[in-house]
Amino acid sequence: MKFLFVLIFLFVTSAAQAEPNCKVDLNADGICDSYSVSLPADDLDFSNITISIGGTDEKRTGSFELGNGGLSSGYIPGDFSLLIDYQIHNTLITKYDFRWNLSVKDWVLYKMSQWEEPYRDEKYSIGGEEVPSEAKFPRQFDVRRIDCCVKFSQFSGNGPIVKNVAENKKIMEIHNDFKYIFKKLPEGEKSSLFFKADAAGERISIPKDLIYEIALIVGDDNVVAVNDYAYYLYRNKEPILAAMLLKVINQKYPKRVVAVLNLADAYWDIGMKKDACLLYKDYANKMNEQGKSSRIPASVKSKLDCP
Repeated sequence: MKFLFVLIFLFVTSAAQAEPNCKVDLNADGICDSYSVSLPADDLDFSNITISIGGTDEKRTGSFELGNGGLSSGYIPGDFSLLIDYQIHNTLITKYDFRWNLSVKDWVLYKMSQWEEPYRDEKYSIGGEEVPSEAKFPRQFDVRRIDCCVKFSQFSGNGPIVKNVAENKKIMEIHNDFKYIFKKLPEGEKSSLFFKADAAGERISIPKDLIYEIALIVGDDNVVAVNDYAYYLYRNKEPILAAMLLKVINQKYPKRVVAVLNLADAYWDIGMKKDACLLYKDYANKMNEQGKSSRIPASVKSKLDCP
């Protein structure tokens, strides 16, 4: 199984090197990078990931217990992610995020995340049981921002010692990462936040841990932007992630009528019809109070008869 996994990675690497539009640019310098995965002869539980830095003869290698996991380009340019000890039907997800650091000329570990994805349980994925609504949501997040500078190339054997950043610095870093999203929002729902460039409409995988983090920083200075981002997530067939953000907005800002409607729509698509109906009623009541009854969509009126 691991031999097959390595072959798949090598194939992906070769394909990435052949692409002229630089789909694998791991340090955001505009030059294609490549990577390979190999198994050390002395420890088959670990995999060596070697990144060749494009335009140079330099390489960086780290050793990780991947399972069936691997490397993927990050959501923010200059990042990449590793799924650690990943098993298809294991509900526990572990992810390391690295970011290029020019001062140390290596990628540094800046985030370690764990969470559960209950819908991966074999009773749903193999046994055929219907996934209940609550099991569709990722949960029990443990997301740690890591103090600089633990380098990718330091990972070998038991790995380096890592230290969490202070809580105030963690919040500041999340705000800084959200700035990337904020700058892209004017591009709309078809932007590079959601679609890969020159990839024939291929959607980008949205990191669940980042959505969890954004929910932590919702405030007066960004609530409009977070709502817009959540709406675009919903429009891009990500109602679960949209609901994670919209639920927080609705709790903190219950008078934001548009957020009530957006959350209702997300719940409806997820299959949480009862929860959605109550929100549609709340939305309709708020619109009536504002004298805007004529602007309530017909699609909402048809969903006001709660079971």
